[in-house]
Amino acid sequence: MLIFFNDFLKMGEKMLESSIIGKSIEEIDTPALLIDLDVMEKNLMTMADFYSRTPGAALRPHQKGHRLPLVGRKQIDAGASGVSITALGLAEYYVSCGIENILITNEVAGTNKMRRVCTLSTLADVTVGVDNIENATHLGTIAREHNTTVNVGVELYMGTGTCGVQIAEALPFIRELTTIDHLNFNGLWWHQGSLADILGWEERKEAHFKTLDDVAILKDSLEDAGIDVPMVSGGFTCTWDITPLHPHLKEVEVQAGSYVFSDWCSHESEGLDIFDFALTVLSRCISRPKPDEALLDAGMNACSDEHTDSYRNVVGFKVKGMDGISLVKQREELSMIKFKSPNTEIRVGDTVELIPPHSDTTAKLHDTYYCVRRGVVEVVWPNYGRGLV
Repeated sequence: MLIFFNDFLKMGEKMLESSIIGKSIEEIDTPALLIDLDVMEKNLMTMADFYSRTPGAALRPHQKGHRLPLVGRKQIDAGASGVSITALGLAEYYVSCGIENILITNEVAGTNKMRRVCTLSTLADVTVGVDNIENATHLGTIAREHNTTVNVGVELYMGTGTCGVQIAEALPFIRELTTIDHLNFNGLWWHQGSLADILGWEERKEAHFKTLDDVAILKDSLEDAGIDVPMVSGGFTCTWDITPLHPHLKEVEVQAGSYVFSDWCSHESEGLDIFDFALTVLSRCISRPKPDEALLDAGMNACSDEHTDSYRNVVGFKVKGMDGISLVKQREELSMIKFKSPNTEIRVGDTVELIPPHSDTTAKLHDTYYCVRRGVVEVVWPNYGRGLV
């Protein structure tokens, strides 16, 4: 299977290379998804450097944004312990591409999906989330039928909209979980997404440390009860330089993901603007109906419009290097930008780069990444991870 996917990747790249490699981005049909390789590599190195020199720091980067095993491999080669992935289908793809240490940050329900988890567990070091004894018992039964043992990580509840077990109820839950045959308790994990709403670094640190304090108490209680806790995984991009600073709980894996590409909404949070915009959508002006309006050929089907933290908040893209825009209005296949005053800089046929408000959901809209360096296409990566759930 590994050979198949690698050969398929090479075939796809070869077909695209013949037409666009070495050419200016101006020659790419729009809309198109661009990766600035210099910027992405800088973002990867910034994170890797921090974790390599910070005692007690552990990185398990999330893959739900870029969905590229070759980037995941770069992250592991730079020091990450493994990767985290929410979708089982994407985890299967990564294992087929040689990534062998995966935390599936989701619960799995349904007999067929459980069978897939069991098969995957025979091929790689995979841990899957659990928060329900009945469902976990079912998974154990399926694992017995497959003559395998499945690693499970207990998700901790972090408020409305999250799965998980209440921290106060986790000890008895885990005691019962450890009695289920063919399951191996591998640790704790959580995602406290509400921290992304706290823009100030100190305030975010205070809220995050409160959670880490509670998890530390739980971990100590489990160990006092004779239950080993090999994994504790609970930070993400907005706590990338906070989680490792906790005075008691060390080696907490940080599931940072969006830092690879970043997006303009992330820069609203203090401490995240160190990661530059590596992902943009190349678009072309198709109409200038009025001096203060321009129509572009990229809409919501090419660039997401929701805020990276508050998904119900529609904010739209920003145009790289262009000021004086008063309104962005996205439709399915095109967008309108309105200027504060008449604009003569952009003409029909000109290209612009759109900085998405949410890079994770923009990346999944495209089949192809055009990877560029200083405005020239260097390599083309098929986005085979797109749509795998």
